[in-house]
Amino acid sequence: MLPSPFLLIHGFGSAWKQWQHNILPLSRYAPVYALDLLGFGWSEKAATVYNSRLWLEQIYDFWAQFIQRPIILVGHSLGALVAATVAVDRANMVQRLILVTVPNTRQDMISAPWLQASVGTLERLFTSPLLVRLIFKLARQPRFIRSALQSVYKKSDRVTDSLVSQFVIPTSDRGAAQTLCRLTQSATQPNYSASRQSLLGAISQPTLIIWGLADNIVPLKGCEAEMAANPQITLTTIPEAGHCLYDECADEFNQAIAQWLG
Repeated sequence: MLPSPFLLIHGFGSAWKQWQHNILPLSRYAPVYALDLLGFGWSEKAATVYNSRLWLEQIYDFWAQFIQRPIILVGHSLGALVAATVAVDRANMVQRLILVTVPNTRQDMISAPWLQASVGTLERLFTSPLLVRLIFKLARQPRFIRSALQSVYKKSDRVTDSLVSQFVIPTSDRGAAQTLCRLTQSATQPNYSASRQSLLGAISQPTLIIWGLADNIVPLKGCEAEMAANPQITLTTIPEAGHCLYDECADEFNQAIAQWLG
């Protein structure tokens, strides 16, 4: 029997190339696929509403065309939410699931109706197209991207010119600024993603969650109880690893997957 292939799903603002230190090591166990979610990387900057359902359908279409057998689905951050959505809603696709940090969603953080109304006003202010476009002009500058990555990576020496260019180049795509507006506005909507708690509770496949203990973007604290409630979930942590642990601590990350797969 052929081994189940890997399908790698990147996080917000990233692209498939950031898995460059994982693709070859994982390919020793099974074929590896990676794609750019719509709106990110080298994918189309489509004029659409962005949410987990859209990316679920994109992943399903890719799987149906190129793979057509159960996979080991790997997702990082936003990609972890999308991967969990796929595992819950298209369970026949996913044999095993690997989630690399799982962020809170809007529903997790803002549950009280009175708070939703207040936060909604602020969200409309800070996601206005004019403000987002101004931020985009700043954020696309290589020195800004380098500084942002150095604040995310625990090991700042991993922030190379090549890595910075992976984030800079897609900002020149046609429609990139408008896509950022759509992404920020979509992220404030209730249908952007199911809550982390509901997704983790509904997963039926064997699942490995890998977290960097030095992650200052999505800290582990607060998620332990949600993971412990599902016996299918196994947690592995990597000390001194930040948010992009699959890249900055690639050897430890790849080894954690290998040990879990047995």
